[in-house]
Amino acid sequence: MLAALSRDIDISCLVLAADNKEISMKLTDDELRKLRNAFNVQKKTQANRKPDRNGNAIRLTMFFEEWLNVWIDSGKIALRGSGRGKFCMSRKNDLGDYAIGNVEIKSCEENSREAKQGRMVSQCTRNKMSASRAGCAKDKEHKAKLSETHRSLPQVKCPHCGTKGRKGGAMTRHHFDRCKSVAPHPA
Repeated sequence: MLAALSRDIDISCLVLAADNKEISMKLTDDELRKLRNAFNVQKKTQANRKPDRNGNAIRLTMFFEEWLNVWIDSGKIALRGSGRGKFCMSRKNDLGDYAIGNVEIKSCEENSREAKQGRMVSQCTRNKMSASRAGCAKDKEHKAKLSETHRSLPQVKCPHCGTKGRKGGAMTRHHFDRCKSVAPHPA
């Protein structure tokens, strides 16, 4: 049964093609079966995946042996999974297929953060987020920290209208390049 599962993989010692080095790693029949099942699930779900940001389908073009070598090379095979503190296989810049040279092992938090980076949120979603925070009172300690942080900001002066205030916030929103005394507010 194990020979059918492992094909060309010698369980006692795996040779990494990238570095031509040997890593002695013993995988039990059960561990190897679980890894192959995880690979197969990733392979089967590729049809249900959303396209990448360029509209191309995302495919898994690696064989099981290559996929396993990527995980073993990372040293994080025991920490595979989803959620906080776990690691996942991600594509570089979230583009292209899951292929040798285009994948890296990252923490799930980092992968999720990168996926959300630069994403535009619709006005409807912004309204929902705002409504969910409405009525949440801040405690005195939190207000004190906010006040202290605001007071630590340097004083700035708008070169166009001469208004003085703390850097950031309303000064950035209504003055400098967006000052009403210079030009109409950009949309």
